This record gives sequence, structure tokens and C-alpha cells, in this order.
Amino acid sequence: MEIVFLRHGESTGNASGLIQGRGSSPLSERGAAQADVVARRLTEGKPFDLIVSSDMERAVQTVDALGLPFETDPAWREVDLGAWDGVPITEVAERFPEELAALRRGEPVRIGGTGETFPEFTARVRGAIDGLVERMDGTGRVLVSAHGGVIERVVAIVIGRAHAVAFAGRVGNTSLTTVSVRPSGMCIDHYNDATHLGPVSGWAAERLAAGDTVVALVRHGQTAANDSGVWQGHTDGGIDEEGRRQATRLAGWYGTFETLYSSPLGRALETAALLRADGAPVIVPGLMELGMGEWEGHTVEEIKAGWPGIWRAVYDEGEDIPRGGDGETWSGMVARVSEAIGGIARAHRGRLIGVVSHGAAIRGFCSSLIGLDHERRRSLIAPGNTSVSHVVFGADGPVLADYNIGPLQVI
Repeated sequence: MEIVFLRHGESTGNASGLIQGRGSSPLSERGAAQADVVARRLTEGKPFDLIVSSDMERAVQTVDALGLPFETDPAWREVDLGAWDGVPITEVAERFPEELAALRRGEPVRIGGTGETFPEFTARVRGAIDGLVERMDGTGRVLVSAHGGVIERVVAIVIGRAHAVAFAGRVGNTSLTTVSVRPSGMCIDHYNDATHLGPVSGWAAERLAAGDTVVALVRHGQTAANDSGVWQGHTDGGIDEEGRRQATRLAGWYGTFETLYSSPLGRALETAALLRADGAPVIVPGLMELGMGEWEGHTVEEIKAGWPGIWRAVYDEGEDIPRGGDGETWSGMVARVSEAIGGIARAHRGRLIGVVSHGAAIRGFCSSLIGLDHERRRSLIAPGNTSVSHVVFGADGPVLADYNIGPLQVI
């Protein structure tokens, strides 16, 4: 089962810089235009078996732009903010300092004195998800038009951090976040994808303008091994014809990087060469893929048959041991990639920098940013070929802005 969560378009409250909960606020002129753009994207994509919306005005107006039948459900309403509702965002810390501090500490305070507690809000969203899955019998494709706070709670629940108040960048207006529901559990497929409005999300663009650094993590184009299900790891090789087409399309859509870095492996370098940048890509060994040891050059079925003990230890029992017997551990790879990307960001403060790397490398780094350890890593899907994931480096360290987005990531 696939659930696509759509945040409403910009509301008049958003445009005025107000914090919004249950208060009614229609779409602004810009928000209505955003709704029209995302509607075209969604109606041109795969069809939905069910469309559900929060019954709040801004969510209903957004989904109504699709011109398709939908139903409303109050379970998907935004969080009840009590006395905070309608207050300028810049004044919340001044007017409610103790309450805000307690909320950030994870205490179950009633927001705005009369609103919901975070545990209550999370439980409501969890119940809405469970009800939807039960109704659809775990199958089909559903669109839910909702709110930023709701979508943040959805992601927190999926990744097992239901009590976390904040763990990633702001969910953008008309962005799409996709969750897969499988027998093994739920998984985030795409996060905060607003590529119908441009390559860089609104929040990331704001932080860049404020002087933070934004790193665009690009997975290389498709290889013949990717196409045939063979695990590559450190094994070298280029991209195939489809991979070159993917990279060329990404280059035309994204624009020019001021500086571009790449893993030394051929598939990353060939992808980087097809992207637009002011100068040749800079090679950084720390951006290499997860070393798979003796597993490299084999399919999943071959690995299961040839190395059943190691496979069972890693994938059934959750042990973080060297892949393929003499490869890397997940935590070792994450530390290596984190050091490489952090060094790149520090060298280009206040800039937008491109980094071409690999599926496990990008997934591992991004997983670490949202608090996923080795055992929970599969709550975040591996990024697709030539997908982009943005990370903002600011005063509070690296923060995930979006994940697995781009013109070839079909939603």
C-alpha cells in the first residue's frame, strides 16, 4: 500500500507569518497557484484508489484543485495549538517561553494552555494511519491532503521517533511525502518533494539565503548492475544508456552547481561529468559506496544462498557486521561518509554544493540525520538513481531538508 501525503498550499496565515493550528485560513493567491501546479503533477501520475482530506479549509481547497472525488476526515486536522493559534511565529518564543522550552524537552505540555499535547496529537495521527490501512486492507494507493504538523507526525511514527518534536526541515507547501506500507512495516519513500515548484525546497532556499550551506546529494545514474539486481559496492564501472539519459535530464532540470564533488567510482564520476558545474568534479574517496566484500557482483538471491549466516545476522537479527565477510559495517560507512560530507560543507559556507555518491552512502548519511540507527535504517528507502536529497548545514548542524526527490522520482 502507498500513501501520498500532500501539504496544503500557502494559506493567508502562512503568508502573514502566523503559526496555524485549527484556525480557518484560506489559500493565498500564491497558494492557489501552488495547488494548481501540484494538481497537474498528481493527475498526470499514477491514479489513486482513494483521496482523503482534512476538513480544514486550506487542505480542502488544495485537494479540490485536482478535480477528483474526495472525502473529508477530521482525524487529519492540524494540531490544536490553543492560545498559540494565529500568533506571529516570531512572537511565540517571547510570549510562551516556558511552554515552548518544555515542549522542546519532550514534556507532555498542553500547547497554548488548551490545545493538544504532543502525545495526544501523535496518537490521533497514528489512529488515522491505522484506520486508513485497515480500510484499504493494506493495499492500493491513497492521497491524503493534510498539514505540515500532521505530516511531520506521520514521518516520526514511521521512523520510530514518535516522541521527537523536531528531526528534519520544515514540510513545504504542496510538498509530497510518500509512505509505503508493507508486511514488514512502514517506510518513507520520498520526503518533502516539492519539485513541481523547483529543485530546492522553500525551507532550504530560505536557509541558503540566510547564510547556511546546502548540500545536494545526488545518487549516480543507473548501471547495468542496478538494472539486473547485482550489488556493486566498491566494484567499479560506469553507467548505462538509461543512466546517461537520467543524468542528462537531471542536469537540464537542476541547473548549474557552483562546485561539484564526486565519489571516485566510475558510475559517480560519469554522472557528475554530465551534470552542470563551474569546473570539473572534485574527487573525495570518503563518498564511496558501502563496501560489500565478497557479496559484490552477486544478486540478493545468490547472496542469501551463498552466505546464509551473514545474511541472517544482518537482515534478520539486525547485527551490524562487515558485509560479505570482509566488507564494511553500516556504522563504519556512515561515519566515513558523514566526515566527507561535513568537510565539504565546512569548506563552502553559505553555498549550494553538489555531491554525487551512492544509494547506501546517501541513505546511511540521511538516516543518521533523522536518528535512525542500523536496526531502523530500512524505515528510509534507498534513493533512486539520479534522485536528489538536500541537507542544510547551519548553526545546529546538518538537518535533512528533503529526500529522494527529482524529475525521475514518480509520485
